[in-house]
Amino acid sequence: STYLLGLLSDNMMIERTAFVIALASAVHGFTPITTAPPHSSSTRLQVAMSCPAPEEGEREIIDYGPNGPVLVTKISGVYYAVDAKCPHLGLPMKKGKISNEDGVPTLSCNFHNSCFELASGRCTKWVTGALGVENGFISGIMGNVGNEKQDIMTYDIRVEGDDTLTITSKD
Repeated sequence: STYLLGLLSDNMMIERTAFVIALASAVHGFTPITTAPPHSSSTRLQVAMSCPAPEEGEREIIDYGPNGPVLVTKISGVYYAVDAKCPHLGLPMKKGKISNEDGVPTLSCNFHNSCFELASGRCTKWVTGALGVENGFISGIMGNVGNEKQDIMTYDIRVEGDDTLTITSKD
């Protein structure tokens, strides 16, 4: 599929996204949903994913979300779903530390220690060093590599009667 995506023009982002979602839905069982706001002629593509409900403090990974892997967890009785790819270098956060500091559940990138709130996706700590260590020399090099500080995407979660979760992108 990477080869096929490479054949598509960069100015065809919407078509490419629709193609990837259609391919993923066929291969991995997603349910793409097309929605439109009331009284609107525009539509947007929404992807519904499902997974077993994780136990308290555990996690489930949906490997093929719209932006890559999606991490689903349960902290203090609340389910959260966020992109599991660090926006700095695109490295996986599937095994990142999940903590509940001062009642705010967060996910940390296990490569840099950048931190993201699970409820909002807001980046609360951006580390440009390597292995979570800030130092002038490494930060100078790493600051020129990858993306600038940004939040991660969060998803809406609906609990189904059979202990399954349905995850959809937020409106």
